[in-house]
Formats: sequence, structure tokens, C-alpha cells
Amino acid sequence: MSPLRKAISALVAIMMTFAVFLPQQAQAASVIRIYIDGALLQTDQNPVIVNGRTLVPLRGIFEALNASVMWDQKTQTVTAFKRGTTVSLTIGDRTATIDQQTTQLDTPAQIINGRTVVPVRFVSEALGEEVTWDPKTQTVIIATSLDEVAAVSNVSVALENLYSDGRDMKISFAPPSDQTDVRHYRIMVVKAEKASSFDLTKAKKVRSSNYTTVSVNNASRSTALSSQSKDVDGELIRANQAYRVFVMTVGSESYALSKSSASIVITGSPAAGAATQVTMSDVSDYGDGRDVLVSFAKAQPDANVSGYRVMIVKSKDASKFTLAVANAVTSDYYVTVSKGNSSTLSAMFGSAARDVSGELIKNGETYTAFVLSLSQNAVASLNRLSAPSNSVTLANAVSVPVITSVADVGNHGDGRDLRVSFKKAADESRISGYRMFVVRSADAGSFTLAEAAKVSSGRHYDVSKTGSDMNVTLPSGMRDVKGNAVTNGVSYRVFAMGVANAPMYSNALSAPSSAITLSSANTVEAATSISVSDVGDANNGQDLRVSFRKASGENNINHYRIFVVKDANANSFHLGTANAITDPSYYTIAYKTGGDLSLQLLTGARDVNGALIQNGVKYRVFVMSVGDGIYWGTNALSSASAAITLTNNSVSPATNVTVNDVNDTGTGQDLRVSFVKAADESRVQHYRIFVVRSGNAGSFTLPTANAISNPELFTVVFKTGGDLSQALSSQARDVNGAYIQNGVSYRVFVLSVGGGSYNGTNALSSASPEITLSNQTAVAAVKNVKAVVKGTNGDPSDIEVSFSMSETEYAVRDYRAIVVPAAAADTYTLADANRAVSNGNYVLIQKLGRDISQRLTATLKDSDGQAIRSGDRYRVFVLATANGNASPALSSPSDDIVSIGQRTVPAPEVQNVAAEQGAGPMNLIVSFTNSNEVGVAHYAVLLVRDSDGGLTESMANGFYSAGNYTRVDRTARSAVLTGASVDVNGAPLAYNTPYKVYVLTIADGAAATVNKLAASAASVTLREI
Repeated sequence: MSPLRKAISALVAIMMTFAVFLPQQAQAASVIRIYIDGALLQTDQNPVIVNGRTLVPLRGIFEALNASVMWDQKTQTVTAFKRGTTVSLTIGDRTATIDQQTTQLDTPAQIINGRTVVPVRFVSEALGEEVTWDPKTQTVIIATSLDEVAAVSNVSVALENLYSDGRDMKISFAPPSDQTDVRHYRIMVVKAEKASSFDLTKAKKVRSSNYTTVSVNNASRSTALSSQSKDVDGELIRANQAYRVFVMTVGSESYALSKSSASIVITGSPAAGAATQVTMSDVSDYGDGRDVLVSFAKAQPDANVSGYRVMIVKSKDASKFTLAVANAVTSDYYVTVSKGNSSTLSAMFGSAARDVSGELIKNGETYTAFVLSLSQNAVASLNRLSAPSNSVTLANAVSVPVITSVADVGNHGDGRDLRVSFKKAADESRISGYRMFVVRSADAGSFTLAEAAKVSSGRHYDVSKTGSDMNVTLPSGMRDVKGNAVTNGVSYRVFAMGVANAPMYSNALSAPSSAITLSSANTVEAATSISVSDVGDANNGQDLRVSFRKASGENNINHYRIFVVKDANANSFHLGTANAITDPSYYTIAYKTGGDLSLQLLTGARDVNGALIQNGVKYRVFVMSVGDGIYWGTNALSSASAAITLTNNSVSPATNVTVNDVNDTGTGQDLRVSFVKAADESRVQHYRIFVVRSGNAGSFTLPTANAISNPELFTVVFKTGGDLSQALSSQARDVNGAYIQNGVSYRVFVLSVGGGSYNGTNALSSASPEITLSNQTAVAAVKNVKAVVKGTNGDPSDIEVSFSMSETEYAVRDYRAIVVPAAAADTYTLADANRAVSNGNYVLIQKLGRDISQRLTATLKDSDGQAIRSGDRYRVFVLATANGNASPALSSPSDDIVSIGQRTVPAPEVQNVAAEQGAGPMNLIVSFTNSNEVGVAHYAVLLVRDSDGGLTESMANGFYSAGNYTRVDRTARSAVLTGASVDVNGAPLAYNTPYKVYVLTIADGAAATVNKLAASAASVTLREI
């Protein structure tokens, strides 16, 4: 046991005269108190004495002793783990095990008042702690032992000699055999001439910016330093300087320093950087290399590069195209690009250009481009290969859409009655969308592409491409190409034109549709908005749910029929086809409800060809409105649903993954990832964000993602029911374990992780666009920072901070106040401030559009995460954070302040708050317990609607001050609320409204100085009797 803990235990036990056990019977006398290292243990169930042994709630004692706890409901067994010791107890059993050795108990673990309680002496001593009992004061005193940690061994450094900075160093070491109490390790690089005097005392004083942290999970693997890694003196690691490396083990209560590594010196030459933003385009229609344009951003630093080679690779081979393969490509199969003065370079190819396999570049093949940066030293191993470009399939002109059918689908007497179905262009990469033209049949023979180009706006209808064949119902204001409104009784033909997305391409016009004349003979309206979803894994019709909007007028409709059609046949499925299907096993009937409909098909449901509905087949769904009475036979068919293929993959992927550079910390905090949630989240437990270097993104697949189990290599994002946006943490890493940093090209993937019975059926999103983090423009720092002590609480809430707002507040997102020990303030930097923010050691201050004055919070830590102590000297800095990608700005410090004052004394907190409906009308009974009345003036019962959320102590004091409470006298323990009672907003107590009930203990101002809020009772709702 540490001397400090012995002293604390001695103070608590000073009144003890002897240690005895109580008589062998259950005892519920005065309250039993438990002190651990001088601190009172607070639990939700008071300790009790049974057979002379003190029993306490199991979770409270285990957590207080820093032990891990596991509960087995089936066997009623609790197991605790600490520092290699395992202790197990079973409810009602007088035997227990310590490291698998059986021992006898005087009193077994048991359940009292719904809480599992265990013998405090046995548990504590079994876990290695010292226990004393004071019968006079009914006090258990526990003194815990100090958790010592051991030093690592075999510290070694592997050198690459490529970069002339920290990246050339990879550190390995053997962690101690027992890492139970180890929090992390710190790698410290020391100049060799100072290594002999470097000891544990100096190591503990090294600033966090001058060492590299290694987690316990990564202790057994080598750690690569970065280009920004520094030695313990704060200087960047550089070539031609001798170093030795130490590793400090950091425990929860102790430290240990390793022996140093052997002396090492970095001597290597810098490698070339990789080119970025490689983009490949099809810019012409020669059908050879002249169609290819590759552009890219130069590698940085430019001085390390002598030139570039641009190479074209078949996309199917891109994942295997490595630096070694690129270095071996002969000069006939690449284009050389000199450095030049521009930051962006490009390469054009000739008609005889070949890909890296030696084949001529040609139409119909899909290619990917790479750029090889050549080292200034002409050393192949120092060359660097870019990430792959986008894939491009070379082709010539815009392909033509094909109209498959036109149909009269309504009785509006305008364009809404005309539905056009057409097959999309075979290659949509060169079109922005489609344009629909309605032409009178008499003029259709002379309507050409040239005529289509002359049609003015308002006489055609534009449709966005979807990647699928289209079914388009025209708008009510549709006009033919001569400007006449589309109407009944006129014979029309329809054309569809693919609209080119670049000047180098030409539009493409379809052949005309068949002729159609609209009429008002159809008096039954069609259903609309047909949607389909895969809702099961039965591999039959039960998996298919069909939803649709009812016909606008259902008076003439008897029922609806749902037809499931194979996608390949959907374009030829029309009203005549549907009317001809008379076998009721080939469709599903849906009866009118007066509202929109949604129904799941039956196990034996079949498609219109009589085949059972099953997985792996692509379907579209139609709904036919069947006429009633005199309208029998005048049916109406809906448009087709979107295509659906039933599968057994029950988890759907996230989509539209986007990335943004939102900060300038040089860490994962700069990277914000946004995505559209999975279409069906009911089977998704959570999402995992994977950051992948762009060069590896082509080979990152679902099995690759599933194989990554180390939680440090991904970021978990929990469902919210909406689309998600998450900024990563400063400690975020890519999937290779490297910290996310500036200057590296990344792509991001999102994994939907299945939950419950769908555990393991994960789904991986497509990759995000590439992103390379970089620094941006800084906002202006605030001025006139002042800090004044205005309170007497003895904590940071005594300190009031004021400052003049930033001159560029339009670019400021918010401010963060950071309290820095005065001794460190003169050398405090923006990087230090960013680190303090990432560790949560700041107070958030919202901008107000004016100068600001605000108190700090009572729980605030200083910039190093240490408690702010009364009597110590501090300075306050204000960090202005930025919107978008701008850099934050750090203010000058305030003058020195000294945190002073006496701590406040809270009133006792009540327990066991309960609320239930009474026998009378509008009658709510509230009860609670409190064994300590010292410092109590009276109690206030606060009533909060569930819809208003929870209640904080500060909020409770505000509502108490407003008078919106029910008073309970100091000696009472219950209250009856009636119709005259009000909630915290002043509204009367009401029926059928869920409430939470809180009890606020009001301090008497003498023995206690601040009020204390208890946890709420379970939600309660009054019902009319």
C-alpha cells in the first residue's frame, strides 16, 4: 500500500478501538458507511449486515476497486477480474473461488431489495486490498494497493533512410508480461549525447508534443514515426544526428522507463512524393490513344522529383499495379511529363500509344491511369506511384435511347394522360439526361435531330437519368413542338433525345414512338407511386412488400391487382397484357381501404408467367385499378415500380459517402465523413468508418473490412434514424494503423454492421471521392482576454473569462477557453491548444455577435487534463475555431489568476423516488427516502413532462426559483399532487400525460449551501378513473 493511502486510511480509522464481528443474525440498524482510500462509497442500495458480515451492491464495490465485473444470469454467478486475479461468487452458495481455488464463505452473495449484494471483506481482500471494520461507527475502511507497472524491454529502431526525418524510424519493443494497469506507452527520442542523463524524472516532464503515444493493443507491433515527430527537446528528428530511443510505461498510478536503444543515425536520401488528383478523361472519338487525357497535381515537395511517367492500365489489372511493376514498365508503354512550373500537369497520348501490357489503346476497353514520380536521385526504390485515377471506357458518340411504348393512363385531357416508356442509352457517361418531344403524327416524318435542336424551352420535357430504363408521365402543361397544348383527339408520336454533357459530343435522337390519340373513354384512375422493398429472407413472395398511392378517385374502382413482372418483360407489359391475365394465382388482389396501400405478398405468390417469386430474379411491379359496376372492364394500369432483386443479404449499405477537410489540426479531426443511412436500418446495429489510402482503395472489399477487428482502425457511428455526418477524432487511423495526416490521399468506406440475428451479414458502401487533407487560411484571434476570480466555490466556476470577439467572426464556428498552468503559458502554442481541445480540456463558448463574458464550468480540467487547484496560478487562452476548412486561431493569454474560495457543501440527496396514481381523482402520490436530514431546509417536488426531456440541477434550481414546485416539509417523505399542482412550466397536472418526477433537496444555508437534485422516478401517467 502507498504511504498516502495508509495515511488516509489511518485518518478514517482514528476513532477505532477494536475490530469485532457482529452477532450471527441479520441486522438493519444504523447506516453502514464504506470508505475506500478515504472516499465515501455511494451506492443505490445501502450496505446491510447479515450473519455478522457486511454486504454491499456488487457493481458499486467492484467499480470502486477498479475491477472488471461479469454477471451470468443463467447460473446467477458474478465474476470479478483485477490484476490477474479472478474471483467468482454464486448467489446463495457458501463457497467461492479465487483463481479457481475454492474457499468457504460465512455468508453467501444474495439478492436484497432486487439488488445483488456480496461480502465486502471477502471481495476486497480477494482482490488484494486491506479491510478494517469499526463497529463503533459502523464503518468499513478499505485501503487499496498501488498499481505498479513494469518497464518495457528490447527497445530497437529499424531505419529506412529514405526521408531524412522521423518517417525513417520504426520503433519496436517488448511490453511487460502484465499490462493490466498499463494505460499506454510513450516513445521518446533523445539526442545520444544527452541519453546518459535521461531518467524517469525527466521523462515524466516531456511535453505531449515531443513523444509518440502507443496504445496497449498496439504495443506488440512496430510503430512508425511521422515527418513531424520531434525529440524530447522539441526539435524535429533529422538526418546526421545520433539518437537513442526510450519507452516510458504509463500506468494509472505509476510510471517505468526502459533502457535506451542502441544509438542510431538517419543518413538516407529523401524519396519522391506521390502525384495526387489523377484524373483520366475521354476527350475525343479517334478510337485510339488520342482520345485519352490524363491530368494530375504535382508531388510535394517538388525538389525531390525529377519528372513523371504517365501509364495506362486496364482497370481489371489496376489493383495489381504496384510501384515495382511501374518501375519495370518499358519506355514504349508510358508518356514522360517534365516538372514544369504549373502545380497541375497533363499528358496527351498518340495514336500508337499502348497500355502497360503493350496493347494499343482502343475503344471498348476500360482503363485506369497511374503517375510515377521519379526520384531526383534516380533510385527506383525512391520513386513513388500515385493512387489510381477514375476508370474510363473509351467510346465514340452518344448512344440513342429507344422508345418502347406510349400509353393513355388518365382522363385529365392534358399531358398527364400520356406515359412514355423507353430504354436508356447504352452508355450514359456522355449524357446529362433526356429530352422528350411530342410531335403531331403528320409532322413526325420530318422531325430530325436538327429540328429537335431548334425546339424552344417550354415545348419539350427534360428528364434526369437514373441509370435504369424509364417510365415517364408528362406534366399537365406539356406542349407539342409547335407550342400547342397536348390534348384529347389528336394523333401524336413521341421522340426521346439523349442530351450530351460536353461540347465534344453530339445529342442523339430516338426513332418515333407508335402513334397515340388521347381520349376520355378511360373512366378508371390508375394507382401511382408504386414502391417495392425486400423485407424478409424466406426466398418467396413473403420477402416482397408492395406500397402504392391509391387512385385519385376510387368511386369507380372495385379493387386493385398487383402484377409481378420479370424486368426483362416489363417494357412490353401494358394494360392489354394485364387484362388478359385471368388466373388469380398470377396476381395479388388488394382491396380498397380509402387510403394508400402497403401489403406483403404471400408465400405462394407468383409472377405473371406463373413462376414462384424467388431470390436472384429482377422484377418490376404494376398495379391495375379494376373498374366496378358499369365501369367493369375499363381498367387502368400504373407505371412500373423501380426494379428489385430479392436477396438473402439482410443488411443494406450506406450510400453517397462524402468527405470534407474541416479543420487544420493535421489529424483525423480535420476529416468529416457524411453519408446517407442504409435504406433499411432495422437490421443495422451500427456503422464503421474505414479510411483507406487511395492506392489501396481498389482492393478494399467487404471481406477486407470484415477482417479488421482492431477498433483503433475504424470509427464507430451509431444510428440516429437519419443521415449521418461525423468528424473523426485526433487519434483516428487509417486501416493500415497509420495516424490520419495531411498530404496523404484517402478514400473512405462505410460498413453497415448487422445486429441480432443478422450479426455478420454486413454491407460495404462504395468508396468516397478522394481527399487529401491540407492546411487552410486561419481566422483572426480574439483580443483582450481577461480572467477574474468572482466566486467562492473553490473550483473553476469561480473564474469569469471575457474577451473581444474575433475580427473575422463571420468565419468563426465557436470559441474554446483553455486554462493553462502559468509556468507553461509563455511557450503555449496552437498545436498545444488543439491537443487540449481533442482531449476535452476546454469550455465551449458560443459566439454572440459581440464581446463575451462567461463563467467556466466546475468540472473543467487544465490544458494537461489535471484538476485546477485552489492557490495555483493559471492563464487563460481562447481558441477561435473556424467554419469550413479555415485554420483556428489562438489568442494571447490573460494575466495570471489564482483560483481561490471555499468549496460549497451540497444538501443530502434523497433516494428511492417513486410516483404512482392514487385512489382519488387527479391524485399523484410521490414518495422518497432520506436517512440524513443534516443541512435540509425542506424538499421541492418537480414535475416534468416526458416530452420536455430530462432535468439538470441547474434547471431544477431555476424552476424552484420560479415557484413551479410542490413543497414537502423537512421531516416528511411524501406528497400528494392534485389538479391544483403544476409542472415546472407552470401548467396544471393533467391526465394522459407522461411525467418524470424529481425531488430537489433545499439547503438550509448553514450545514449545506447548495441544493441537491435526486434521480427521477420512473415515468408515470395519470389515467381518468
